[in-house]
Amino acid sequence: MDIIKEDEIDLVEILKKIYESRKFILIISFSFALLGVAVAILSPIKFSSETIFITQNQESNSSSLSGVASLVGINLGTSNFGGEIIPSSMYPQVIQSPKFKRLLLNSNIDFDNKINLKQYLIDYYKLNTENDKINSDLYVSELENDCFEIIDEIISVNVNQKDGFITLSSTLPVAEYSAILTKKAKEILQEIIINNKIESANQNLIFSQQQLEEKKLIFDEIQAKLAYFSDSNLNSVNSFVINERDKLEAEFQIINAVVTELSKQVEQVKLQVSKDTPVFSTIKEAVIPNERTSPKRTLLVIIFGFICLVISTGFILTKDILFDVFNEVKS
Repeated sequence: MDIIKEDEIDLVEILKKIYESRKFILIISFSFALLGVAVAILSPIKFSSETIFITQNQESNSSSLSGVASLVGINLGTSNFGGEIIPSSMYPQVIQSPKFKRLLLNSNIDFDNKINLKQYLIDYYKLNTENDKINSDLYVSELENDCFEIIDEIISVNVNQKDGFITLSSTLPVAEYSAILTKKAKEILQEIIINNKIESANQNLIFSQQQLEEKKLIFDEIQAKLAYFSDSNLNSVNSFVINERDKLEAEFQIINAVVTELSKQVEQVKLQVSKDTPVFSTIKEAVIPNERTSPKRTLLVIIFGFICLVISTGFILTKDILFDVFNEVKS
């Protein structure tokens, strides 16, 4: 009973102290609330726009391509030039790459005034443009580095590991710019990933096409020789003419078979490139936001006022103890 009574007395004392100092608490809380209003008004306005997309699985498409290819005598086989699933860690790595950031800096965000992202960042953040004369893939200038750091803040990508959704967003002070930048970032990101995934198949395609062009030249040359020889010896039936014609026809048949096989191989590799090319489906398009992302002015005022209310109340309840400790230390 004594403990309960002491607790009741302590609670009454606490409430009494708070009530007696209510004017002080309200004045301090109101002052900090006004500070919150000032911070909310002076904070730069920012708008965010996001897009959501997903990579389609191409395995079912490859089986249908194999069926179509078999009808024209092409066997796709089981070769794989990089058509495996795109790892989820690839998207953030591409976003962080200098190649992505440079392409993004050169993209237009204001088509009317022909302003690209780099020029906008320079003007808005008052960046120093003196150290931007070196142009090299192996060197990042000071201006580029400043722009890259800002891009890290305004561009973000989030990968849903479970469902495979990729969310890309950008935040800028201008609502229209944020939507345009998000769209451009998505296009650049997807282009880099596609080029990376089909690089091996493209190299194989280039090699096959070069071989086919070389053999076609030989084919045309032998075909011309055979036609000229046949026209020149229409009335000749001696052994030499017959042997020479048979020789040219044999060469023609061989090179014709080689060209035919190379043509099939080129078509096969083209189908492989199509198979390896990732297909992106957009779930949510980037649109111009109607409401700002920050600052949340009402929330800022409430937070400032609440924090000050807690601090001022705590100070009232502990000031006697704090003064006693201060006097003991001082003495």
